[in-house]
Amino acid sequence: MGNKESKKNNKSLSESEIIMLVNNTNFSREEILQWHEGFMRDCPNGRLNCKKFIEVYKVFYPEGKADKFCSHVFKVFDSDGSGEIDFTEFLLAISITAQGDIRKKTSNGF
Repeated sequence: MGNKESKKNNKSLSESEIIMLVNNTNFSREEILQWHEGFMRDCPNGRLNCKKFIEVYKVFYPEGKADKFCSHVFKVFDSDGSGEIDFTEFLLAISITAQGDIRKKTSNGF
């Protein structure tokens, strides 16, 4: 799932990454860029560890028990086993696991 190119260049998204995310998520190009901006604000090194992933996920699903679920999801999307996920892996995980109208929830995310 991870993209080696994105792990090397953490500050910006390549055109191919944007196209891949548009084609594989429910997000528009503009939404992807907004998510990326928030991700980089909260994770300036371009990497997100499991603890932070759980914190972000709980913003969207405060009523759920996110810890176990997120730990499992995180392991699935941490394709290189580094203990961190990049933006592309993060957005794919959010898109795949989202239930309900994620667009209404994105304003609370980052």
